[in-house]
Amino acid sequence: MRDGRPSRTSEWVAALRAIYTEAPPALAVIDDPLAAQLLPDGVGRVVRWAGRAPFGPRLLHRALGALSLGLSFDVPLRSAAIDEVVRRAVGHGIRQLVLLGAGLDARAWRMPELEAVTVFELDHPSTGAFKRERVGGLAPLAERVSFVAIDFERDAIDRALVGAGFDPAEASAWIWEGVAMYLSRPAVEATLRAIAALSAPASVLAMTYIAPDYASPPFKAIARRLSHVVGEPVHAEIGSDELEALLDRLGMDVESDDTARDWARRYWPAAEARRVRVWEHLVVAIRRSRSR
Repeated sequence: MRDGRPSRTSEWVAALRAIYTEAPPALAVIDDPLAAQLLPDGVGRVVRWAGRAPFGPRLLHRALGALSLGLSFDVPLRSAAIDEVVRRAVGHGIRQLVLLGAGLDARAWRMPELEAVTVFELDHPSTGAFKRERVGGLAPLAERVSFVAIDFERDAIDRALVGAGFDPAEASAWIWEGVAMYLSRPAVEATLRAIAALSAPASVLAMTYIAPDYASPPFKAIARRLSHVVGEPVHAEIGSDELEALLDRLGMDVESDDTARDWARRYWPAAEARRVRVWEHLVVAIRRSRSR
């Protein structure tokens, strides 16, 4: 938090979701009308103005993509990929959704599929307070939203969640989007252990992460500078094989592990997909039966 505002990363992500909501149909992979409202007033006004300007979203798509070396493309694409995971989980009967480091995520207000789902939003208490203020009296599309205050580096997830009404005996879906790379490696592993311990069989985890080979050394140096600019330097990198082995030890089977380039090929025209660089991975894992 900065002076009662969310982190720069949370604002950056919400701004991109708002921009791509107004983008031309070929690029508009998400529909998040609340994103601009969740932003601080000044930032929100700029984003809304850009969205209404002729060719504004398309120009921003190109400009931000160039300035961020394609990192800005990850946000709308990964959001769309995770939305798919959530829809499948709900379709299979899951009625608990946990957002780890929820930030300015608006899924509980924009996804009608969550009408019978309780959404638990875990984040810093100041972030939760800011978000509740911005949402105001707008009713969520989810059955219920529970704001759970937590510091991932210090607090126990199980105590916070169960105290908010989470039921570990029922299957759940977990979203850990754009957060793990900013934590220490011990904090990442401790969080995964907590997720596994709280997950009943058939629970689903959707987690984004950065692998050590995400870029060549020169691009890595630039990416680290960019992360410092937004105020949250990257700390944790983990290889795909290493993460799969860790999840396996915790009783979770990897269902898929894809990248921004895969998402772009799935959602965007080929000409746009070719511009996308591999920064993040999205791993989807299923909690297997404890008797195995």
